[in-house]
Amino acid sequence: MTNDLSFTLDIPADERESLLALLRAMGAEVQSTPSRDFDWQTVVVIIDEIGKVATGVTAIIVLAEKIAEKLNAWRATMRRQGKTPRGVLRRPHQPPLDLSTATDQEVLAWLLRTSPRP
Repeated sequence: MTNDLSFTLDIPADERESLLALLRAMGAEVQSTPSRDFDWQTVVVIIDEIGKVATGVTAIIVLAEKIAEKLNAWRATMRRQGKTPRGVLRRPHQPPLDLSTATDQEVLAWLLRTSPRP
């Protein structure tokens, strides 16, 4: 079974590799596309093949929890290094979420929110 959870993450190039490595380690397919702003890289994360652990809505919740865990771990690592985790989660028809100011719970809630269809 394949379930996808996709979103766009604007993140500075110098911080990109550490986060991408975490996402790839959990089985994410990460696609990078150039941004109009040369200082930022847009990363589209798509999670496939989560296995037979869960289906449907439960699968999406599991995916969101895994992604939130990795994003929050990355943010904590940045802070321990004295850096601000500069990044913004974006998805059509959903307000962006600034990773430098969001709480761990807000990251998960944002990932779980279903975008209204146009």
